[in-house]
Amino acid sequence: MEISDKLYQLVAENEIDKAIEIAENHLKSLPKTDFHKIIGKNLLHLTNNLTNYISEFYNNYKNEFDFKAIYSEMNGFSINYDLWFIDLFGFDKCEGLEDLDWLGDYDYSTENSLKITGFEDLQNVYQDYMENEKYNDKELEKVCEVCELLIILRLQELFRESKKIAIEEKLDWSEIPIFVTAHDYEMIYDVNP
Repeated sequence: MEISDKLYQLVAENEIDKAIEIAENHLKSLPKTDFHKIIGKNLLHLTNNLTNYISEFYNNYKNEFDFKAIYSEMNGFSINYDLWFIDLFGFDKCEGLEDLDWLGDYDYSTENSLKITGFEDLQNVYQDYMENEKYNDKELEKVCEVCELLIILRLQELFRESKKIAIEEKLDWSEIPIFVTAHDYEMIYDVNP
């Protein structure tokens, strides 16, 4: 089984911590590169910002329609290394993860993106990788792909922590399903703390 398949399976089973551990261990087994800077880093310093961001989005639209799901997507970060961010999308339906077509038919989206901070050194690594066409190195490409998966897992971990706060503080959106991934990835996490 490829590492991506294993991680996708773990995310589907709500095993984010285990997925992070496996991805980091796999990355450690590969020849060391600048992409290894992801090891041990997380986005948890953004937990309160994300919680407030989701609350603001929910509060802006809760009177417009009945929220049934929220979807968040990080931009295509590997090629858009200058700015990493997420957006939120609200739905009046929730059709699960079997068929993802419904995610393209949202009712409302955030007007402003939430900037992802803390991974700027990795943004520089992706800039170097893309601008200097290092993707032609097949070994480096493998390392890059594992790093991408770890970035998404760390984003999903952040959402899980934010959802925990929402549940503890009994925020209005705490029971709404939230789905999280990055652009062009099918490793979608149904956030369950």
